[in-house]
Amino acid sequence: MRLAYHPLVQHDVSNILGHYDRIAPRLGDEFWTELMRLVELVSAKPERFHFADGGLRRANMRRFPYHLLFRERAEGIRVIVVRHNRRHPSYGTGRK
Repeated sequence: MRLAYHPLVQHDVSNILGHYDRIAPRLGDEFWTELMRLVELVSAKPERFHFADGGLRRANMRRFPYHLLFRERAEGIRVIVVRHNRRHPSYGTGRK
């Protein structure tokens, strides 16, 4: 399935990686690896993830307190936001 990202997702992920790299360099790598595995799961089987607000689906990371929201469309999957679990629920949901 075709996969696309909202332009601000790069900013989201860069900030998260910077945070973990300041704690310990390998943490950033581990976050990235888990995020890429989750994106692969989303791309392969988007219907396995539950709906969140606004018709977006939510995919939770296991080790890190983050999740991503994505939209499923006929042309493919679009990742809208990667955010912390404690971030305000409306953060990033207005992105198209």
